[in-house]
Amino acid sequence: MFYILISLIIVFMNFYAYKRLFCKVLVFSNFLSLIRLVFFAFCLCEVAFTFSLRLNFLSSYMKIFSGYLLALSFILFNFALLYDVILLILRPVNRTFNIKRREFLRSCFDVSIIIASFSYFLKGAFNALRLPSVKHQKVFISGLKKPLKLVALTDIHLGNFLGVEFASDLVKRVNELNADIIVIVGDMADLNADSLRKVAAPFKDFTSKFGTFFVPGNHEYYNGIEGALVVANELGFKILGNKNVQIGGVNLAGVYDLAGIKFKKFEPNLQESLLNIDTNLPTILLSHQPKFVKSMDKNVDLVISGHTHGGQIFPFSLLVKLDQPFLAGLYQVNDKMQIYVSRGAGFWGPPVRILAPSEITLLELRNVDEK
Repeated sequence: MFYILISLIIVFMNFYAYKRLFCKVLVFSNFLSLIRLVFFAFCLCEVAFTFSLRLNFLSSYMKIFSGYLLALSFILFNFALLYDVILLILRPVNRTFNIKRREFLRSCFDVSIIIASFSYFLKGAFNALRLPSVKHQKVFISGLKKPLKLVALTDIHLGNFLGVEFASDLVKRVNELNADIIVIVGDMADLNADSLRKVAAPFKDFTSKFGTFFVPGNHEYYNGIEGALVVANELGFKILGNKNVQIGGVNLAGVYDLAGIKFKKFEPNLQESLLNIDTNLPTILLSHQPKFVKSMDKNVDLVISGHTHGGQIFPFSLLVKLDQPFLAGLYQVNDKMQIYVSRGAGFWGPPVRILAPSEITLLELRNVDEK
């Protein structure tokens, strides 16, 4: 039912963009039959792409092509909405001009909207494929005895779009940061265990003082959680599924993802993850989804999450906020607890990022007295 609903939304977006934008743009009036066929083809490819995300029946090239089309349709839909709103606002002003001037201004406006929508798309495609930049964030924590450099990676989503070369470049950039701790907070890839083993092989070369720690995200469950955990262990990651360790003057804990509740295995358990922690040390919790905070009945000092991608394509971020309480960046949850939500190093679905740049997060942990 979920994928049928998404397919209906895709059809509606394309219909709206065609009817409310392209049919109104004067320069396209002689090409509407062709444009209608193009939008029909868009719908077919995008629906196939949506179902292929779970059933994996499209070739890699078709996934890439259809993913771009889906992003383009979403952007055209939003610009069509914007087009209608602007025309509605300007209607009283428009009546003050004569017919020839109105037609000229309308043509200029039409062309500007089309150019803006495609420019928006192209910029987003460029943003998604480039190596993420480093996001520096200081976090002040009570009771921290010495500074700690922690690099957080989330939502890398290795797969059809981002492969071995991207993984290698990511390792080089992370290793340049000389981190004390590296954490990978879920959604490392969209691959089964055999493919993951090959594509993620460069991750063996992550270097830091205390090692690399991992908790799974929802996509690890979709592609076989057991195999993903085996590969993570082979890569040398320390898996913190409902576990904790004391390193670098902190308790570093982790929980399995909320998807485990649906799959009825590897379910998150906060009580188990905090068992036997050193109460004299600050506690950092790794949880893939920010909304796990809503279910927590115990405070920690800092939660590190991902999952949201910062919305990935604005204004989709407005919808993400309906599901997740925190979108991107550092938030104060209560008097004791903070949460940092990373926008992620990769992307999922359409290979486009707009107003939500990917990131490698460098968290510089400091004692609160250093503020």
